[in-house]
Amino acid sequence: MNWKRILPYLTLLLWVLPIVLIRSSQQSLMAHDEGIYATQARTILRTGDWITPQWGGGYSFDRTVGIQWLIAGSYLLFGTNEGVARLPSAIAFVLSVLLTYAIGVRLTTPRIAWLGAAIFSVIPLVVQYGRLATQDMVLVCVELIAIWTLLMAESSERPWRFLTGLMFGVGFMIKGFMIIPATIALFPYLIFQHRRHRHLFDPLLYLGCAIGLLLPIFWLWAAVEKYGTAPIQELFGKLIHLKGQTYQGANQFYYLWNIPANGFPWVFFALAGLWLSCFHSDIRALLKSKQSRFLLIGYPVVLFIELSIFGTRTHYYPIQLMPFIGLFAAIALSHLAYLYRQRKQTGLFIGLNLFIGAIAIILLVIVNRRMMIAQVFSNTLRSGTIESIALVVLAVGLGWLSLPVIWLLRNRVSRHQSANYWIAVWLLTSWLAMAMLHLTGLWGDYDPRLKQFLSQPNVQSILRSQPVSFVVNEALISRDDRKRQLLLNFYTPQIGQYIKDPKISPNTKYAWIDPNLAKTSIVNYEPEEIFEGWVLARRSGS
Repeated sequence: MNWKRILPYLTLLLWVLPIVLIRSSQQSLMAHDEGIYATQARTILRTGDWITPQWGGGYSFDRTVGIQWLIAGSYLLFGTNEGVARLPSAIAFVLSVLLTYAIGVRLTTPRIAWLGAAIFSVIPLVVQYGRLATQDMVLVCVELIAIWTLLMAESSERPWRFLTGLMFGVGFMIKGFMIIPATIALFPYLIFQHRRHRHLFDPLLYLGCAIGLLLPIFWLWAAVEKYGTAPIQELFGKLIHLKGQTYQGANQFYYLWNIPANGFPWVFFALAGLWLSCFHSDIRALLKSKQSRFLLIGYPVVLFIELSIFGTRTHYYPIQLMPFIGLFAAIALSHLAYLYRQRKQTGLFIGLNLFIGAIAIILLVIVNRRMMIAQVFSNTLRSGTIESIALVVLAVGLGWLSLPVIWLLRNRVSRHQSANYWIAVWLLTSWLAMAMLHLTGLWGDYDPRLKQFLSQPNVQSILRSQPVSFVVNEALISRDDRKRQLLLNFYTPQIGQYIKDPKISPNTKYAWIDPNLAKTSIVNYEPEEIFEGWVLARRSGS
């Protein structure tokens, strides 16, 4: 066994697994989109229907069903709860970190590759979606597998390109048409370096693609057999709808501030790394020798342009860019470490350390004033939220404050050690902040009030022993009430009937009554408990 080759993967596992495993004692799902997939997967097991994405008595084919299958499979193995629903994303997160290293080794150097994978694993957007029951982290993993297999095919006779093609169908099954922009982003590498790698002339690539697409084709065929052309119309209709809409008013400049916000501080290092990759002679020579420019630079740049042009812009679409942001940030950080050891660009380091030190002091002052902040936001934030945020800010503040301290004490140890400490603090500060976000429940416990409500003895007794129906006026229910219905559906162990006509009484003893109907006397039920307008009611006379 070649331990020298395995050691980087083992150290990355030791680095990333605690981020995945650390969490608060109480967990609750985010309604959209996490709750949708978790609830649809639960409905698959309840109904035995693996074709229809459904919950709440209705179905929708506006998205593919791959992630629901993965979550349903996890339920079969480990039971139904939030952690199990998030298991496919957690596994994809860990695999994506290892794949980032494997890709980085072939595109850069082992040191930059390890550092890039470690940075990728602590980018805030990545860490959050690595613990959400959504499609996004699994899609990233599928895309990285495709890139890695293409690189492996350059130096091996094994049928790696077959796996590359297969990933197109798998990616489509996971997130539908969103696999297409990632495929287009590979064109600079596939076309301009075709004489070297000859990927496009390998029939195994197209065979893998054809076989991979059989899964979504058979799924759609079964859906059409059951529902007519509605599934195809909805799936393609969603694509047209997304192309033409904007998300919460997001304009063409949305990603210019959103990506830095969700990837802070590593996006700024990545921009420096991108600049170095294009204009620094030594790094350009390294990338040229690795034949990696069209992939390392071309892929994320083209993908960024595609996402910016596409009508719908959301904060989580750019998660596909984050492995490359990690690698570019590693290039910049490695270059800074080189300058640090050589004692070059002293003015740059003085300014950077003063800037970070000032931010750290500001963060620590904010922590000290947290109760004043808590008073200001007491009506909008739940109890304990400010204290949890303060712990995260404290971790970041203390970590960043140590950066100028290490710089000031750099002459007391070797330059090599001091540079390594300085880099390590950047990584460890982000690692601790991400761990604290999970440990405090800021990430992972998205609706604690609902979980507290459900933990009441009377509510628990009813839900555990009785099937509970849902009586909902679909025409009048608000978006927020719809979200609560979604989560109540997931956390109700035994679902009775779904009643859309309030004149029809459910055949169960208990029912959830939507807030609008609960205000009327149409429903022949008496309230037992109330949560955010939703009434857990008992049939009159029972």
